[in-house]
Amino acid sequence: MADAIGMIEVEGVAGIIVGADAAIKAAGVTLRGWESIGGFTTLFLAGSVGDVETAVRVGADAARAVVDHVVTAALHQPQPETAAFIGFPQAAAGTQSSAPAQALGLVETRGYGSHVVTNDAMVKAADVRIANVLTVHNRVVCTLLTGTIDDVEQAVDTARQALRGSEWFLAAAVISQPAPEVLQAFAGQRASSGAA
Repeated sequence: MADAIGMIEVEGVAGIIVGADAAIKAAGVTLRGWESIGGFTTLFLAGSVGDVETAVRVGADAARAVVDHVVTAALHQPQPETAAFIGFPQAAAGTQSSAPAQALGLVETRGYGSHVVTNDAMVKAADVRIANVLTVHNRVVCTLLTGTIDDVEQAVDTARQALRGSEWFLAAAVISQPAPEVLQAFAGQRASSGAA
């Protein structure tokens, strides 16, 4: 078990993806997984005490740029039994190409219906690929799309315009050069939550 486990929790899932990418890039931590329950998603990071504390601080700040509700905690010298409460990302075969994505776009709403129309508009507006559509508790749906930074920014801007004024719109973000671990954990094709 690592010297420390860090946790970042947000409402929805878009903020946690942004936070995970920032945390991994900020310190020598590993992404241990994520879990979603009741509309809240928790990210688990592992590493040395100093790296985990840095990663949690940087990841939480990045998540706060996307969502309001962000809670953090760090466990120093966690007991081995603690691992039973942590979700581990599943490696999805064939979900990553040999070249890493230049950008990862996130569009999050409540309800699935608006995603069908918005996703179609994004793909028509720019050369992007919908990598995954995550559905988490509390009717939260997050589309993840990949492509060049310019195309992903154009697609996410199209979604923001389409969803402007919608009571169901929650968040949108673009991550430049997303960490491979983030792509593996969130952009892989899998069912609804991050539980292994």
